[in-house]
Amino acid sequence: LSVVAEDVRELALLHAVECGKDYKTIMEDEEKWKDGQERNPDYWQPAEEGTGMEGDVLGMGTPGRIFDTTLSHPIEGLKQRAEQRRKKAEAS
Repeated sequence: LSVVAEDVRELALLHAVECGKDYKTIMEDEEKWKDGQERNPDYWQPAEEGTGMEGDVLGMGTPGRIFDTTLSHPIEGLKQRAEQRRKKAEAS
């Protein structure tokens, strides 16, 4: 009986925390969940809450990150595409 009571107490605490959230927090949680469900694991993952990015400058992120794309480095894009095709062929 004490195990059941402990489980109910934990559930009540979780419920109280969820009920104490304002609508903005609920929307943020929902967006994070949806992003986690849809984001490809090979794609850049957002940093954990409370941790800054390496090389973060004035809270604006790492300098040059936006330019590190397959548009500015087409050879890397070709390599990535070839790797994707290889994985797809292996899966078939």
